[in-house]
Amino acid sequence: MIKNAVEQAIENIRLKSQGIDSSMVSAVTINFHPDRFTTENKPILQAIAADGYLKSQFETGTSNGGLTAYAGGERWLWEQRVFDGAYDDASNCLRPKYGALNFRNYETGASPRFGSAYFQLKPHVCARTTFCYPDSYFEPEDFAVFNRISSLIDKALASNSDLLDDYIEAHIHGKISIKDDIECLVLDPVFRTSRIEQQAFNLGVPVKWHNGYRLSLEEMSRYPDYRGQKYIDLAKELAQNGHINAKVLGLAVTKQGYNEQDVKKVWHYLARFGYKSAQT
Repeated sequence: MIKNAVEQAIENIRLKSQGIDSSMVSAVTINFHPDRFTTENKPILQAIAADGYLKSQFETGTSNGGLTAYAGGERWLWEQRVFDGAYDDASNCLRPKYGALNFRNYETGASPRFGSAYFQLKPHVCARTTFCYPDSYFEPEDFAVFNRISSLIDKALASNSDLLDDYIEAHIHGKISIKDDIECLVLDPVFRTSRIEQQAFNLGVPVKWHNGYRLSLEEMSRYPDYRGQKYIDLAKELAQNGHINAKVLGLAVTKQGYNEQDVKKVWHYLARFGYKSAQT
């Protein structure tokens, strides 16, 4: 029987999977910044509600990581190599969307380096999800389908990666329907009673809240080598009452015209040192 692109991609990873069959109890999450805009300048949550599903980098042209999702770009070449060409002639809507396995049950989602909010996927989506460790940026050699995930968890637990790199990357193949595939959306409480909260409710999925990010300039200044002094200096420009939070950084990008890649490095400080259960 001829397989479609999604089936072929998953089968190709199954052939690369190590270890024995096991059950998977951890959720897959997709972290993102809920206060950003699409390339058409539409609020991202409004765009998701209108579409009814989550789009890949190839469809949106945006990312909180690298910006190489185009034919011949690094992301395209990586997917060609890893999935053995399964998506070469496929529609972009079938290409994988990137998330992570929340095997440590973080309140802020599995990969907070990519945003203060996250979608948690329903368990059935795991059947069309593949995984790698570490992140694809590091050119990993270890892959797994969902029922072989224990081998990657063992490797992740044995590593001493920085907290922001401490996740097992997930590739969710095919469309992710808001109605059928999303368990809930979890937001930072800094967005309560804001347009972000209302846009979230309009998605029609349960909305939950984690404890929130907040980082003082004094604390941030203790780690000049983490991303660099220039980003601490930038945080001083952006701070309100000596602190930064997710809303402050979002406004820096969407209203004040700061370079998004620079603000991303400030966000790394906030995500790494600004959540109370992450102070290690």
